Amino acid sequence: MYFPYLYGRRSELLALRAMLADHRSLDSLLPVIEPVVSKPGDLVKCIEAFGKQDERLAVLLNPDKHELAGGGTHVWRKAVVASIKAADSVLPALRCSPGTTKAQVDAFIAEFPDHEVVLAYSSPGLNDAEIAALAGRADVKYHLVLNGKLSAHKQGLLPIGKRVLVEDRFNKLARNADYGAAELFTDRHSTYIKDKWAGFGDYTCLGAEFIPGGGAPAAVAVHACYKHNATEVWAAHYVSDDTDKDVGTTASKFVQAAKKLVKAVNARPNQFGTNFALDEFEQHVKANHFPGLGKSKELQISHHLCVTLDVVDGVI
Repeated sequence: MYFPYLYGRRSELLALRAMLADHRSLDSLLPVIEPVVSKPGDLVKCIEAFGKQDERLAVLLNPDKHELAGGGTHVWRKAVVASIKAADSVLPALRCSPGTTKAQVDAFIAEFPDHEVVLAYSSPGLNDAEIAALAGRADVKYHLVLNGKLSAHKQGLLPIGKRVLVEDRFNKLARNADYGAAELFTDRHSTYIKDKWAGFGDYTCLGAEFIPGGGAPAAVAVHACYKHNATEVWAAHYVSDDTDKDVGTTASKFVQAAKKLVKAVNARPNQFGTNFALDEFEQHVKANHFPGLGKSKELQISHHLCVTLDVVDGVI
């Protein structure tokens, strides 16, 4: 199974909702959202959409980034928890970090008596006995190990059928203009061992580091993964020809980058697969149309989800 880890920005939530409208099976998909936006409206809509279609989704309820940093999330949490409790297929999730106590985890699980939950481990201070106790709970559906931040010994205490490895596989650079040739993204789809792990995850084409959006970029980049060979998925980076902030417009730079993606996809469809996100990129190129950087990011995420599912499900 595939567990993409996303931050709850609008482009990411729209990409997830777009997957619900697609024809493909989502049986191998369980997205995990770590919210970063204090207004819950878009997140609640996403939760409701997944619940309505009985598709699985996990939402972290102790976020600490961007607008939700420093506490003060009572109003946000009340709205989000209510929407999760009304959606049987949506799983509440808790990140277990250095300050998290076993009592806090138990209280979190008790808050959702009618739901299975997800626990995500990021350097937790829980001891072996506490990890083992959580591992034995039937109401914990999955245990996510984030970027190796749980010792191999403690990972071994987790049940094999519920243990998921989530890793940052994207080589994020400071400037779009610095992206160059295609590079290895992952081989986890072929190397994770099903009798040792329940699934694997990544941070899509965004990377694990959360960076708030800024102003107009000097260069526009479109990132797209493809099946490089039988065991590897690579990430290609399509960068606009204009890379100076004083040359060209963001709109023209998007079209330059998107044209390169479309050319590659048309030349190697067996590697990129076919999906609605790639179709929309082609439509924008044909119309010489700029849909906005947010929409570009949404389509990149949608393609990443689609191509990973294609690889996992053996479609390509």
